[in-house]
Amino acid sequence: MTVYLTRIAVSAIRNISNRSSMLSNVDFSPVKLLLHNKNDILHLSRQLTIRKYTTDTIQPVIALENASIPLKKKTVHKKAVLEDLTKKEGHYLTFAYATANSYDLKALKEALVQQKLYEPGKLKAHEVGDVVIANPVYTIGTEPREIIFFKEGAVVFWNCTELEASNVLDFVKRYEIEGYPKDVIEREREVMTYVYQPNVKKCHLQESCFVLVPDRDNSLEKYSFSHAMAQSARLGAWEARLESLAASVREHSAIMERDGATHVDKKEVVRKLGELFSLRHRLNVESDLLDTPDFYWEEEELERLYSNTVAYFTIPRRTRVLNERLSHCVELLELLSSWAADRHHVRLEWMVIALILAEVCFELLHFFERSSRKVRRKSTYSMDFEDPLFHDLSIIDT
Repeated sequence: MTVYLTRIAVSAIRNISNRSSMLSNVDFSPVKLLLHNKNDILHLSRQLTIRKYTTDTIQPVIALENASIPLKKKTVHKKAVLEDLTKKEGHYLTFAYATANSYDLKALKEALVQQKLYEPGKLKAHEVGDVVIANPVYTIGTEPREIIFFKEGAVVFWNCTELEASNVLDFVKRYEIEGYPKDVIEREREVMTYVYQPNVKKCHLQESCFVLVPDRDNSLEKYSFSHAMAQSARLGAWEARLESLAASVREHSAIMERDGATHVDKKEVVRKLGELFSLRHRLNVESDLLDTPDFYWEEEELERLYSNTVAYFTIPRRTRVLNERLSHCVELLELLSSWAADRHHVRLEWMVIALILAEVCFELLHFFERSSRKVRRKSTYSMDFEDPLFHDLSIIDT
């Protein structure tokens, strides 16, 4: 222990001696410390002046370098106006409607054959499942007409008039499963045009127009364009459904904001939650909006057409926004559900308290009855005891 303490002391003495030697080398002469003229004072004041800077005039280098770069804007899909599209020469119209959650394609195909106005068609040598292609028996003009029915409840018309499309929509109502309202069908339809351009080797999308290759079978390319249009129409119908659900939920949130409380029915909240969960299931599980369908995995050119058309209709962004809105509505409805459950629990607690109070009242009544009976017994006992006593006293008096 002593050896350890001596080592510590020696190290401390060495440090002190080193510091003293360093200080001895510094010249503290008063001549050098004093200032002899005003110039020295001014020179010293310049050295001691503290500069103050403001960050307002300082611009980051990165911001100055990127100042000329334009900001990227989000592309928002705007539905094409039919009146603007019909003015273009050499362009044919294409309509896409989403009318129901799904179709009974087998019965629909048999009905089309029995009607003898349309005959089933094929896509080149491919037999695509869950799709019915109808070619009109009677032709009008040189450009053929074509109708594509998707099992997911959408139908696409190529080179058909609005009157023919309306008649077909009325015909297909008998084979719809969970059909949509008529106003939603008309409002959420997609309208495009297609044109044949010479000297074009590949089909492609150009603004609001499908460019096809002339003098060639473009049935698979039409199917790819139609599939993307049908996806956009379906997504629009689901967006309209969510808007109606959100409007009903918004009323309760407004009441909560104004009154601090709301009176909702538990069954109504559960029913709306079921509709939201069903819509979310259709969007994320039943549909293929989040991924490329299996049909395009082996067809690179068709996959490119489908992906470009999907991007034109901004389907990925709309799907993401719809999921976020669904989550918000679900959270609000869960809050209302918990509120309704709390109200139910409070009501049950008050019922239990009322039953306890009633029991307490009955016990008090029984207590008063027992106490009154005891009082009456005591009074009767005293009266029975006093009667013979008074009789004996009367005899003594006599």
